[in-house]
Amino acid sequence: MSASTVAFVGVINGKTKKVNIPKTVQINKKTYKVVQIAKNALKGSDVQTVVIGANVTAIQDQAFAGCKKLKKVTVGANVKSIGKAAFKDCKNLKNITVKSTKLKTVKAKALKGINKKATIKVPAKKLKNYQKLFRKKGQSSSVKIKK
Repeated sequence: MSASTVAFVGVINGKTKKVNIPKTVQINKKTYKVVQIAKNALKGSDVQTVVIGANVTAIQDQAFAGCKKLKKVTVGANVKSIGKAAFKDCKNLKNITVKSTKLKTVKAKALKGINKKATIKVPAKKLKNYQKLFRKKGQSSSVKIKK
């Protein structure tokens, strides 16, 4: 991270239901790009919906692990990596939309324990690549990856 970038590290209220991770934040009248979601950022929180901003390039290990109420995630357009166990044990996670065409890495057990009926929607031109990329990341074989 550079001097003009920051990481999203969590929410003050652990009962927050919807989290919209912005492209930028202002701190002391200076604008910073939000470029990653920190390790354990929302681990075990009550969040139900997450929208990841366009400047985020990395979702770190266990960022959303154990978010048992999480149902829907929109992965921003520039995400390049999803960390180890990032969505582990999000048993109600049924809807993942990947807007990024730059995704290169999905680490071990990233999707372990998500809902068996989950759908991962990916950009049409990346369908074949992403089907391989998401293979064996801990999710049930009934999870669908579609365009």
